[in-house]
Amino acid sequence: MADRRLHSEDHFQRLPTSWRACMEIISVQQLHGLLRFDRRQTETTVWPLAILALRSLFHRLALPREHRECKGSTLDKRWVNSTFHRHAGLFQKSVKHKKRHEIVQFAASCLNEEPPQDHCTLVDIGSGQGNLARALGLGFGYQVCCLEQNESFVQTARRKDAELGQKLTKRDPALRDTLVMPVHLHERVNLEQIDPQGFVQMLNRALNSSSKDEFQFGLIGLHPCGDLAPSLLRLFLACRECRFVKLVCCCYMKLSCLALPDQHAANNYGFPLSEFCRSSGLLLSYQAREIACHAIEQYSCKLQEDYEELKVHAYRAAIECIIVRLKPELKHSGLRGGIKAAEVSFEEYSRRAVEGMDISIPSEELHSYETQRRLERWEDVVKFYTLRLMFAPLVETLILYDRLLFLHERGCNARIDVMFDPVESPRNHAITAFK
Repeated sequence: MADRRLHSEDHFQRLPTSWRACMEIISVQQLHGLLRFDRRQTETTVWPLAILALRSLFHRLALPREHRECKGSTLDKRWVNSTFHRHAGLFQKSVKHKKRHEIVQFAASCLNEEPPQDHCTLVDIGSGQGNLARALGLGFGYQVCCLEQNESFVQTARRKDAELGQKLTKRDPALRDTLVMPVHLHERVNLEQIDPQGFVQMLNRALNSSSKDEFQFGLIGLHPCGDLAPSLLRLFLACRECRFVKLVCCCYMKLSCLALPDQHAANNYGFPLSEFCRSSGLLLSYQAREIACHAIEQYSCKLQEDYEELKVHAYRAAIECIIVRLKPELKHSGLRGGIKAAEVSFEEYSRRAVEGMDISIPSEELHSYETQRRLERWEDVVKFYTLRLMFAPLVETLILYDRLLFLHERGCNARIDVMFDPVESPRNHAITAFK
């Protein structure tokens, strides 16, 4: 959507004169230097001083993104002795590489907590098909309760649990009496009006826990989308029995936000959460929150290697301009992704990109002078987009610090860690809190 704004409002021409002059003479391949501010580097491009100052400032203020493996003697011993480690091939079957990396690192983070959280039930709201729960339960012995509103996902998760359990016990019969199967519930939790007592009672019923037992649980989430993450933080604070929360969040552009800087507005907005940020009048536009969700490391690699593929930005920008003109109500609807622009014509890309949307783009729109002029400027789109992407880590840092402050204001012991390799999984920061 930012690409559409570049074309419709011609933001490239609004850049400072020195920036525009620099951008007009450099190649697309040189742009990757703007996105590498995590460490010192030898400059091969003469950038305007203001751009260098901004990059240095972002380096100082933004959260680090480089990943370091969890280490420790206790972790190493528990990992090596785990069912997950001894039968890794069975757990990895039919799980994509990115998801494998996320599951391994999330599990390692859980195992590495002090004190250990073995006695706590882990509750995963919005658990999908249960890949994380399967690893934590069958692989590491955690009791996991999953809540998912999509019934087909619940059925799939139960089937995959049973299949994996059978394969594990066939390979190692000694596991038959020790495997801990996840519990999957087809439930939609009302997180707008949280009922702590009712929520805990539901968990107790699902897990057959005695009311006499000291029931404790922790909330976990692997990429809860939009407002789900703030709602889980509120649930964590509302339930006395909830002792900790660990979330890796995503989809910031879907957060509900205050329209005006009024800290006394409705409490259930997704951003800002903290009293500090509300009283400061902190606001972030849709465009700012959307750019914070992009894969900066992956994009930097494409600038050097597959830059022709980045024509996709001009393709998407041109299509979105047409859509907004023909059907303004479809703004921010989202085009279909995963189409390689370098391998298809613009007309074919357009047809596939709007599949599932209530619109058909006329051929004359695709071949109009205005559209073709936009496509010819694809390198300008990439250059402007790269400049915007420089700001992404700082915007994400603002959102995550707001959540951290929200927890600190309520007396929680909270922190932010880098959990994933950003090349593998760009939304790689975990918020962990205890009370």
